[in-house]
Amino acid sequence: MKKIFMIALASALCLAFAPEEPVISEKDGMVLVNTTTLCARYDGYNGPTPVVIYLKDKKVVKVEALPNDESPRYFELLEDEDFFSRWNGLTAEKALELEVDTVSGATWSSDAIIHNVRKGLIHYLENAK
Repeated sequence: MKKIFMIALASALCLAFAPEEPVISEKDGMVLVNTTTLCARYDGYNGPTPVVIYLKDKKVVKVEALPNDESPRYFELLEDEDFFSRWNGLTAEKALELEVDTVSGATWSSDAIIHNVRKGLIHYLENAK
């Protein structure tokens, strides 16, 4: 029991002091907005569903899902509906105004992605240089 406690404590300490991914970063001439720390409370069916929003010239290039615990079949439904590309080509302001419908059969997952994208875009508009 003591050994399990020590392992759990060591794991918790490693996570607590691990370097945090910056919310806004730059790569290959694009601005990347990582919603991992912004949207911890916006869960899909099985937990957080963070995304990275890629922007160039203040327009969304793509939205990409980060590792999560959602069932792969739910994400397949999102991919089948071309869900992640709905914001592509829009300015951050227009993408934020976009009314995106959830995907039937993957409602929780798509709703969490929508919240992540909106929160990420708000953060970008408030904090980008």
